[in-house]
Amino acid sequence: MKSNLQNLMGLDLPVGFFQVIHDKLIVGGQPSERDLFMLKSYGISLVVNCIPEYEQTWDEQALVSRLGMEYMCVGFDRASGITIANAEALMATLQSCANRSTFVHCQSGNRIGILVAIYHYFLLGKPEKEAISEGRLWGMRDTAAFMNIVEESRQ
Repeated sequence: MKSNLQNLMGLDLPVGFFQVIHDKLIVGGQPSERDLFMLKSYGISLVVNCIPEYEQTWDEQALVSRLGMEYMCVGFDRASGITIANAEALMATLQSCANRSTFVHCQSGNRIGILVAIYHYFLLGKPEKEAISEGRLWGMRDTAAFMNIVEESRQ
C-alpha cells in the first residue's frame, strides 16, 4: 500500500515542491499557507525549515503549530551556511526525525540539495557525479556552489 506521501508522486504540485525522497520525506521550497494545509492533509507531521529567521517573510511556525504539526528551524544561511558541517547537521536532523512524515524546505530547495550533495561527496565518499545526482534529486540547481566547495577542498 502506498504511503500518503507516495500518493503525491506524479501530481502537479505547487512550484515550492520538488521531490518525494521516500515514504516519510518530501523536500522543497518555501511553502505557502495553502501548501501547508495540503501537506497536513497528506500526513506531514513535522516541518523542518532550513531558512534562517532573518530570511523568513512570514510566521510559518505559527501556522504549522495551529495545524497541529511540529515545527523545527535549523536555518542555514544562503551564502555562509553551505558548509560540510551544516551538511552533516542537516542529515543528522533528518535522521533524528526519520520515523515521522516530514517536509523539509529552504527558500527554493537549492540550498538543501547542495548540502545533500556535499554530504554525499565529503562524508559518504561518493564520486562527484553521484553526489551531484543526489543533490539534484533533492532540489539542487546551482551545481557551481557545490563545485566551489569541492575545488576549495582540493587546494
